[in-house]
Amino acid sequence: MNYPVYKSFATAATFVALAAFSQSVAAADYFKGRTITVQVPSGSGGTYHVYCQIVQRNIGRHIPGNPTTVVQNRPGGGGAKSAAYMAKVAPKNGTVIAMIAPGAITTPLVRNVKFNAREFNWLGAVAARSSAVWMWHTHGITTLQQIKDKEVTIATTGFSSGGSVIPRMINHLLGTKMKLIYGYKGGGALNLAVERLETQGRWNFRSGFTGVRPSWLPEKKVIPIIATGPRDPLMKGVPHLRDLLKSGSIEQKMYDVIGMNFEVGQAFYVAPGTPDNIVAILRKAFSDMIADPRTKADIVERRIEYSPKSAKEVEEEIAKGFDAITPDVLKGLKTIYQKKKS
Repeated sequence: MNYPVYKSFATAATFVALAAFSQSVAAADYFKGRTITVQVPSGSGGTYHVYCQIVQRNIGRHIPGNPTTVVQNRPGGGGAKSAAYMAKVAPKNGTVIAMIAPGAITTPLVRNVKFNAREFNWLGAVAARSSAVWMWHTHGITTLQQIKDKEVTIATTGFSSGGSVIPRMINHLLGTKMKLIYGYKGGGALNLAVERLETQGRWNFRSGFTGVRPSWLPEKKVIPIIATGPRDPLMKGVPHLRDLLKSGSIEQKMYDVIGMNFEVGQAFYVAPGTPDNIVAILRKAFSDMIADPRTKADIVERRIEYSPKSAKEVEEEIAKGFDAITPDVLKGLKTIYQKKKS
């Protein structure tokens, strides 16, 4: 089966950077005086931004030359805008590091977007997080059957975001009646929408609440209805989507393809076409950063999840997800991603 491949075209600046680096220029000299931008694939106010802040604040001291680091938000399309920028516009010299928005890796399979996540140079992931569809406590919705029996509203960002794709997939596979309300700019805005009763719930990572709304879980202000992603002992008793699908079925394979995004987790990468030796330096820096007790302490202080994966593990998860694709699976995924005419 042939999948779309988007080739990267090196700019003159890329060739200059590669030539300079290949002339035995020390890594410390290459990065010294440079600024590295860590790009957030969403707006501020949510844990995507927090994870990018963690990387921005910690990776610089592990890169030879101690470059300056800054954070930049690039929201849009559920992470597709950020990924397309990295594929086609971002400098291919290691000075822009982006986080993938979980859900965006599989978007090119079913939509015409200008990136292919399999071409990105992965550095590793800070965490692969459990998630669920959550309902605000005042609505009295506590079971999966209730959202099968009655329509509920779900806040989300772009059409390709995990918070949009997962509820649509659950609707498609289980017959739930979640009506998605699009257009919110990031996790902070989604939380406000739920709290203000603009919508009844949202899909989110469990640690998406602990990092920015730490009182919500202990006070049971949000109730998990159906779990997705990595298994979480703290959500014991909540039905997991994969377990509700027939073993080996097309439906379960559909979940495995989409679920791969969340097994990859909060993963970071640099643009395709970045010279291998620059990628190697950044991969080592990312690995050293993750192993640094100062980084872990920073993560713990921000109340978010620490479950790192190496670049190799990220690549293996992506390969496993794409291996689950058959023509029937792809057809089913296109149904989920297809926008319905109003």
